[in-house]
Amino acid sequence: MTLLLLGLLACDSQPAATPEPPAVEAPAPEAPAPEAAQADWTEHGAAFTVDEVLPASALLDDPAAFVDKTVRVEGRVAEVCQKKGCWMVLAEGDKSMRVLMKDHAFSVPKDGAGGHCQVEGRVTVRELDAEWVEHLASESEDAEAMPEKQAQDNKVYELEASGVRMHKAG
Repeated sequence: MTLLLLGLLACDSQPAATPEPPAVEAPAPEAPAPEAAQADWTEHGAAFTVDEVLPASALLDDPAAFVDKTVRVEGRVAEVCQKKGCWMVLAEGDKSMRVLMKDHAFSVPKDGAGGHCQVEGRVTVRELDAEWVEHLASESEDAEAMPEKQAQDNKVYELEASGVRMHKAG
């Protein structure tokens, strides 16, 4: 009878639950190290301080809205000064703006035209004079495409760059 009782009790009891191994999440794919992500960029001038990056079109469509403001803008490099790399032209479509390296404190690679860049600096307005335009034309590869040639009301908007990041053209 003891045996029968043990048999009944054994049939009625649930088997001991075996604990399931804890779920192991697959490791997330590693993001490239910051230095790897930045490997294709060269930095010139001061470090950036503005977090928000504007597309070049936002600045070029309405430069008057940004006068005396410090902005960080990203776009295509149309041209670079061929004497010292002390200026470049940021362009989007048929609009462009000259970027001058603040106080000639740094320069950018003279072969940077056609590449991509981020620029941080202050937007300014310049009254044009013939001597200044002639000076820029002497350093330019395409004097007819200069932003100054497209200026209206004898003024042009410029970006005085404190820092520039340029993407190495591949």
